[in-house]
Amino acid sequence: MRQQLNTREHFWRGNAGQRDGARKPLGLFGNPASKTAVNMLTTQYAKAFPEIRVNAVDPGYTATDFNGHSGPQTVTEGTDAIVAMATIGPDGPTGTFVDRQGAVPW
Repeated sequence: MRQQLNTREHFWRGNAGQRDGARKPLGLFGNPASKTAVNMLTTQYAKAFPEIRVNAVDPGYTATDFNGHSGPQTVTEGTDAIVAMATIGPDGPTGTFVDRQGAVPW
């Protein structure tokens, strides 16, 4: 597993699977379950591989073709958190969930 993972492993996810409640209406039925699974994988991988930075990132509701450009932020804004986490150093956070504003409570 260590050979397959980079020194930084990040999972993209929206916030509908948050344990403390979603900040936006839930979409498809399977969506919350899959995002909850990503939460579990993030925390378990972070514990199992402490030398690898493993984090979940929420890009936010972004205007894309997928949602008919109804999101309030641009694609560039939606990638801010992803790029920030993908470029963290070896002393960066691990086992966290972040969005554009920073760490989000699990």
